[in-house]
Amino acid sequence: MAFFKKIHKKLANKPRNYLQKKYMKSEADLLRASATGSDKIIKKAMKEHGKYEYALLYQNTPEFKNKRKGVKV
Repeated sequence: MAFFKKIHKKLANKPRNYLQKKYMKSEADLLRASATGSDKIIKKAMKEHGKYEYALLYQNTPEFKNKRKGVKV
């Protein structure tokens, strides 16, 4: 899938619980960043949050599941 970048695919190889913890931490950081009102800080926090969100989403794709099973697409 062209929707997911290389970084998302690489992160998706990490255990799901690791990604979920990072996702929750980045969400808390995003909420703190939004309280500051600084566009620069919010943008940085959103970029970090998005990495983990997309990695978790990629783990649900047939492409990832087939890759884990060793099926050639």
